[in-house]
Amino acid sequence: MSSRAADLTPTTVEVIRNQLVNISEEMQARVMNSAYSSMWQEAGDLSAALLSPRAEVAGQSQRAIPIHVATMVTSVGQIVEQTGGYDALEAGDILIQNDPYSGNNHLPDFVVAEPVFFDDTLLGFSAVRGHWLDVGGSSPTSYAIDTGEILKEGIRVPPAKLYEAGERNDALYRVIFANVRDSDERVGDFNAQLAGVRQGRRRLQEVAEKYGAETVRGTVDRLLENDEKRMRSCIEALPDGDYEAEDFLDGDGMTDELLRIHATVRVRGSDIEVDFAGTDGQVSGGINAPPSVTLAATHYAIKCTLNPGILRTSGEFRPVSISAPERSLVNPEHPAPVVAGNHETANRVFDTVVRAIGTIDEALVFGAGEGSTNGLTYRSLASKVANRTRGMGGAGACAVRDGINGIRSGVGNTGIEPVERFEERYDYVTIDEFSIVPDTGGCGRFRGGNATRLTTRFADDVELIVTSDRAKTGPYGVAGGREGASARHVHHTPEGAQHELPSKCSTTLDAGSAFELQPAGGGGYGDPHDRPPERVLDDVLDGYISRESARETYGVAVRGDPPEVDWATTEELRDAE
Repeated sequence: MSSRAADLTPTTVEVIRNQLVNISEEMQARVMNSAYSSMWQEAGDLSAALLSPRAEVAGQSQRAIPIHVATMVTSVGQIVEQTGGYDALEAGDILIQNDPYSGNNHLPDFVVAEPVFFDDTLLGFSAVRGHWLDVGGSSPTSYAIDTGEILKEGIRVPPAKLYEAGERNDALYRVIFANVRDSDERVGDFNAQLAGVRQGRRRLQEVAEKYGAETVRGTVDRLLENDEKRMRSCIEALPDGDYEAEDFLDGDGMTDELLRIHATVRVRGSDIEVDFAGTDGQVSGGINAPPSVTLAATHYAIKCTLNPGILRTSGEFRPVSISAPERSLVNPEHPAPVVAGNHETANRVFDTVVRAIGTIDEALVFGAGEGSTNGLTYRSLASKVANRTRGMGGAGACAVRDGINGIRSGVGNTGIEPVERFEERYDYVTIDEFSIVPDTGGCGRFRGGNATRLTTRFADDVELIVTSDRAKTGPYGVAGGREGASARHVHHTPEGAQHELPSKCSTTLDAGSAFELQPAGGGGYGDPHDRPPERVLDDVLDGYISRESARETYGVAVRGDPPEVDWATTEELRDAE
């Protein structure tokens, strides 16, 4: 190591750390500004990061998606391993894969990465993972529930080099884009993804030019080590022991039976192992979660509970390991399907691990969020134009604040496209309603976030695929907080009838039909009767809870117009408890 690297100062380390984050932000912005699909331009269903020379996350965009970034480690690592190792990397290589059985998460999430060299020294990798709107398979947007095997879910690209020393593998390129729908848009998004990766490479080389390659490498090592020490100190503060919890998924879309996720969190000194023994076996519906996804969701749960706050590096996850039964929901065997709902299982893994940690100390945790991606795919049978969108649920409350209304929480944090963009881009779609639904957040001293209701009307006959959850079990509350409201999925016929649909289904709707997607609300925290009446009144004024809920669940009587607290009746109601 050079003297420049040996003489790292805290100031140098912090400056370079922030540069790694800023470069990742610039990468993400480059992709979103250049992308063709509205899912990337508006919702930002992609993530940018810089990785260490051993493919550990060293810096990430603030908008990065937890399940995207955490699985970059295994995804990029497997590409390197399966293409000749680190000695086979060259400047100008572009790495690509989407194989869930080689460290990726699911087929639509292609990772593209470039090794970054400076003066023949490997600085690390510039990487962007993006959710491609379609990767082929048996259904539009590649989101069929009932494929039964991954071979029907879309094109599967094992770890490979798409470019070798700057030369594109045209045969592989043609194979990929010959097997996806709307290939022009896919090519446009891929080019944006590649532009983001190359931007990261250039910027990281500029940092090395200023500080020296060994200083950059030494800083990354220091960052990883510091974050590992920080997480170990958080784990050591916990009492050794085994802490268990379980939670459930609605089903896999093939059957209606609840599916169990069971987790035992084993704390031993400064290490944590999470054992998923007791989790149900793999299923025929596409909700199985590959080990990389299970590990990523586990890491995120531990990050959020033990050391929340500022974005850090993969060093935080070095003390954490998992054990997952083979042929289970959280460790399936090929060719089990994973595309349509592995993120549903990942969300429940997150909820279950958080719940287990809550048995150690409720102050560490929070009510469960909506617990689903709340995915909605539709395609006009007339024009064949397809889209995928999402609903927004409620976040769980914690010991110091209410949950957020109308948000995606858990392992996915993408945004949602504006209503106007939907209606402009898809001329057979009209949004009848997109609003916050009162009384859907779990009651508590701190209230769970309310869900939204998204009602979409179709002018054409459409094929509809729903990938959601939490319709049968509401998100749990903590420390006496109540469950959030369960999700609802309702078909409104052209004649005005209403039919409740399962949370995972595929069907055809007649022209003039509408579909109502209402995700679950967030779980509450603490006894609802401990919520100050003034806060309850504010919720009524804001339209977050009804007067009836204020009285029945919070013990607060609200009267008059404008509304005000009836203090005498409120005292009687709360004393009666």
